[in-house]
Order: sequence, then structure tokens, then C-alpha cells
Amino acid sequence: MLKTALTAALLLAMSAPLQASPVKLGPDAVLSGGDYSTGGGLTVALEPRAMDGKLGLCGVWAQSTNMPVYTRRAASGVLTKGIVMIDGQVVTRNLNFLNRVRPSESYAGAAAGCAVLNRAWSPDTAARVTVRIPRHKIIATSEPRRQNGPRVFFTRSDSANPALTKGSLVPSYITSPSTGGTQY
Repeated sequence: MLKTALTAALLLAMSAPLQASPVKLGPDAVLSGGDYSTGGGLTVALEPRAMDGKLGLCGVWAQSTNMPVYTRRAASGVLTKGIVMIDGQVVTRNLNFLNRVRPSESYAGAAAGCAVLNRAWSPDTAARVTVRIPRHKIIATSEPRRQNGPRVFFTRSDSANPALTKGSLVPSYITSPSTGGTQY
């Protein structure tokens, strides 16, 4: 029994990406992302690079300002569903290793979070990388076990940088992080 548990732990450790120290994102990052059905969006900027002979994935994510609370807090769940593919083959899942930044026209120079994969680096990798974040349903409720709140959908976008979209249709005085000096 102990031998089986140790073997399973070893296999899990070998397949999970290792976290690397943050680096600056270059100008040629692959952009992807999507839109929330309530308005606004999320952008991922990802750049493959060589890290000790292995494939490193470095990047950032940003989401629109002026977002309702339930979508503003949903990014982690949305990023968990994200995948990175090379030539159509999934090389990693879960993009929560990326650093959060403010929406920008360019993410070059941003402090990027990195993950090192157990895959050899190849100089032509950058041209073959695709980032996908599938459709995701967000149920807006304050109680996790209740499933009867409003449903918001995150869907892939054709926009190059969805985080720069206008944001929520709800007025900013309702969606801003603070109201009258108090945090919610």
C-alpha cells in the first residue's frame, strides 16, 4: 500500500510544472482570452522560453476593470480550466501560475510568472504554441453549495486583448472596489 502511494506521488510530481522565479515578458507573447456574458474580459499573455534546457512557459493575465464582484473573483476558476498546446498536444493545464497585471495594450516588460515543464526546449516552439480557455459557467452566489444564483458565462473571444474591453454594463459606482471609502 505504501509503495503504491509513493509511486503515485512520484508520478504526480514528475507531471506537474515546476514554478520558476518571475521574469520580464518579451514583446512576442501569445495572446488569448475570453469575454464574460455580463461584459468585460480576461486576457492571457504567454511566452515559451528556454529554462535550463527545458520548456518554460512565462506569462501574465489581466481582466477588464469595472467588473461585477462575482466575475472579478472568478478569474482563478477560469484560469484553472486553461490549457497550453503545442502542435495540438496539451502540454499543461491550469494557468494559475501566471502573474496578474493591469490591462494594457502591450504586456512586454511585465513581471511574468513561469512554470518549467518536463519537456525539452526547441527554438521553434514559440510559433507552435496555442493557449485555450474553454467556456466556463460562473454561478453568482455567496453560498458555494447553492446553485440558484445568476449564471454568467465565460467564452473564448476573437478579440486580441479581451481585458481591454469596456467592462460591465453595470455602472462603475456599483462595480468599483470601494464605495465611499469602505471595502467590500
